[in-house]
Amino acid sequence: MALDLVKSVALLLALSLTYSFTIRSLRRRGVLSEVATGFLFAAICMVAVLNPVSLSPGLQVNGSTVVLSMAAAIGGPVAACLAAALALLFYLDVGDFAGWSGVLAMVVSTAAGLAYHQWGRTAVREQWLGWMPLFSLVSQLLTLACLLFFQPGVTDPDFSRMLSAWLIYALAAWGLGRIMDDARQRLQGEDALRAHEARLRATVHAIPDLLCLLDKDGKLVEVLSQVGPGSGMNVSGMVGHTLHDVFPASEADRVLSQIRATLQTSTTLTFEVDLPTLQGPRRLEGRTHALGAEEGDDNLVVLLARDVTNRHAAAEALRASEMRFRSLLQNISAVAVQGFTPDGTITYWNHASELLYGYSEEEVLGRNLVEVLVPPEARSEFRSLIAGMLESGRAPEAREMMLLHRTGREVPVLTGHAAVAGHGNDKELFRFDIDLSERKQTEAELRVAATAFEAQEGMMVTDAHRRILRVNEAFTRISGYEDVEVIGNTPTMFSSGWHDNAFYEELNASLASTGTWQGEMWNRRKNGEIHPQWLHITAVNDETGAVSHFVATVTDITQRKAAEDQIRQLAFYDPLTGLPNRRMLIDRLRHALASSARSAHCGALLFIDLDHFKNLNDTLGHDKGDLLLQQVAQRLLDTVREEDTVARLGGDEYVVMLEGLDEFHDIAASQATAVGEKIIAKLNWPYQLAGHEFHSTPSMGLTLFNGHEVEVEDLLKQADLAMYQAKGAGRNGLRFYDPQMQAAVTKRAELEADIRQGILFGQFELFFQPQVDKSGCVMGAEALLRWNHPTRGMVSPAEFIPVAEDSGQILTLGSWILEAACAQLVAWAADPETRALTLAVNVSSRQFRQQDFAQHILDMLDYTGANPHCLKLELTESLLADNLDDVIVKMSALRARGVGFSLDDFGTGYSSLSYLKRLPLDQLKIDQSFVRDVLTDPNDAAIVQTILALGKTLGLKVIAEGVETGEQRDFLVANGCNSYQGYLYSRPVPADEFLRYVHAVSVREDVA
Repeated sequence: MALDLVKSVALLLALSLTYSFTIRSLRRRGVLSEVATGFLFAAICMVAVLNPVSLSPGLQVNGSTVVLSMAAAIGGPVAACLAAALALLFYLDVGDFAGWSGVLAMVVSTAAGLAYHQWGRTAVREQWLGWMPLFSLVSQLLTLACLLFFQPGVTDPDFSRMLSAWLIYALAAWGLGRIMDDARQRLQGEDALRAHEARLRATVHAIPDLLCLLDKDGKLVEVLSQVGPGSGMNVSGMVGHTLHDVFPASEADRVLSQIRATLQTSTTLTFEVDLPTLQGPRRLEGRTHALGAEEGDDNLVVLLARDVTNRHAAAEALRASEMRFRSLLQNISAVAVQGFTPDGTITYWNHASELLYGYSEEEVLGRNLVEVLVPPEARSEFRSLIAGMLESGRAPEAREMMLLHRTGREVPVLTGHAAVAGHGNDKELFRFDIDLSERKQTEAELRVAATAFEAQEGMMVTDAHRRILRVNEAFTRISGYEDVEVIGNTPTMFSSGWHDNAFYEELNASLASTGTWQGEMWNRRKNGEIHPQWLHITAVNDETGAVSHFVATVTDITQRKAAEDQIRQLAFYDPLTGLPNRRMLIDRLRHALASSARSAHCGALLFIDLDHFKNLNDTLGHDKGDLLLQQVAQRLLDTVREEDTVARLGGDEYVVMLEGLDEFHDIAASQATAVGEKIIAKLNWPYQLAGHEFHSTPSMGLTLFNGHEVEVEDLLKQADLAMYQAKGAGRNGLRFYDPQMQAAVTKRAELEADIRQGILFGQFELFFQPQVDKSGCVMGAEALLRWNHPTRGMVSPAEFIPVAEDSGQILTLGSWILEAACAQLVAWAADPETRALTLAVNVSSRQFRQQDFAQHILDMLDYTGANPHCLKLELTESLLADNLDDVIVKMSALRARGVGFSLDDFGTGYSSLSYLKRLPLDQLKIDQSFVRDVLTDPNDAAIVQTILALGKTLGLKVIAEGVETGEQRDFLVANGCNSYQGYLYSRPVPADEFLRYVHAVSVREDVA
């Protein structure tokens, strides 16, 4: 039985091989192929029905169920249904029909196969094949079950045989299924390969390039694709030929080296080669690829050759165009061109850029354009501009920018940008800069010119025929004419008629010779007013040198002329009285001297000073003083002739200059005296000063002049000295200049200068005259200033002290005296014999009135370390006449520190008992004028006795100076005077002689 099963199965499998032939023959016939497959499977089933196998009595099986299950599973519903129908008909017709179980088994196996086929359409093929053994077992198990359960007359089944049949048929079904699936897959693979090959061939034939196979020696093995007929190449007949048969030797060797390099490296190489053809030389771009063992031969290469002649020519033309373009950009001088990448790296820099920005091409290539040229504050905006251009693809509008020169200065440019496509998606950017420096400068100059034209000065432009073309607003304001009223006319419309023909002839001559004229001109305004102008005319020449225009600058100098008159008034006239001032007087006096020299006539200067004018200002105020000065000026003008000069020098000083007096000095002096007396009489009249009646008198000095005998300044000095002589004579009078008075003044001036030099060079020194008691013991000394001049010798204090007082140098001398006295006290303090001596120092009233006098003395005592109790200041009675309270305050401040005070020359001035009582004095000093005649003049004796009594009454010590005889001393002792100073004891001596004198007599300490 088993052998029969195997034979049946083998027969079925053998018959199934015809399936492969059938589907291969009819695979492109569609439904016909499926019908043929159905008939084939029906025939196989019929063979199986004819060869049944008995499993047990009444139970037979055949292989039709195996065929039908796989026909349905693999062949599909059409083939399966057709095969099942034909097989069933045949089974019913010729089979050993024992019931419907066989029919059911064939139907079940077909249905199972269709179900498996339907599932396999959605499942993965590997999964579908994997489940096929199980499907074979299940489908055959179902067919045996149908036979077993539905076959009538089966009473004793042989299950071992049934198991064997099930396994063999299941194995046969799986094997049949694999055979059929393999045949189907092979056919599908062949179809796919055939389709791929067809597509590949179509692709190869569609390529307009040469595609061929070459061996390692360069022999043409096969031509896969032929180039087009227009290329001039036909290699289809060259199979079997080598490269040297096609290419020139040099080109063939180069291609052969590429082939061998491709085989050695197994890489794809690209090259270009030139090939001569009937249409001329062609440029080919070749690409070689090695065929490996899997492609069939590892000694062959695939050559793809493309005709790139046109492309190469286009590229060469493009390169030539680019070279011409870059050459054009490089040599263009008006535009600076820079090429750069999107990140700013500079790739191109033409010569104009070198000139504009100062960088050479070698210096900037590879650097960042933004960092090289763009100012820091504009870099962000510039980067945004480039980014926007790259994003939008549109070049931004040209704009003005300020870029940087190599030196750091800014360069104004008009810049534009363009993007040029490069390789791939890369872009090269170009920037085109036009230098605007000259244009900016021109614009600035035009703005300046426009501004200047509309400046405060009037501007007028005429043509060569002097027809007015244009005027500015300032000209309109000056002339009063609107521009429409003057344009087309000539400047003669402004003529005032004040200038003669000679004036205009000179103007025209200057324009013709120098091209310019300037000067003062009087013109007429529209309203008829004639006013001064400062006119500057310039001729403008064209390129031929001919005059094309005239430009006139007009300045209205009306106010300037008024200001000049005012300045002249202020410069030469007194603003209060309107009289000529000192400058004008000196100018007129020079002219008078010159006139006198020519005419030989004399002239006179009268120097007038108002007496006690200061009292008027102090009592009635300066406004009343100004009124008086104005009235005096008017009276002087009323008194003299019109040709005479009345001037005010300042303050209350006037000068009257008389000209045209007689040739003889005596007569001229008489004439001048008469005028002077007349002036004095008139100035003595009462003055009405805003409701106040005031009387004033003048003091007048007079000097004569004739020619240039005396300088101007000297004449004024002479008249001034004569005026002071008049004041000295009692005021309200006239005095002529005396040469002796000038000599005294000169001597005084020289002495003043010598005092200044003496202070500077230390020519002054202190002498000391002892002050003694009635027993002759030295109590102290008076410090007396002495001047040992290098040429004058010893100068008397009576000669230089008044000069120092008047010149103010007494302040410097007084400070030096106090400092030297303090230093002497410090020196005496070191010696027990001189420690208790007092030192009296004379203080001038001018020095004492200094605001900080008391503090200055205290600071000096602190600075030198002198004992203030040994310092005694001698004051004069004249000091007490003014501001007594201030004197008391200063004396009290010094007295509080121990400084003593002595009233010097007591009795010679105005002494008031009231202020003597208030002053913190220590001592009265009897003046030597009383002591000298005390024995012969009863009055002097009475005065001395009175002073001694007064001192005793007020509790003040009294010392007499100028004691020269013993009789004088005895008188003083008899009347109660116990302190003396004079030649009887010692003359004033230097410090060292004073010390010798002290040591020669007994020293008594001052216990007072």
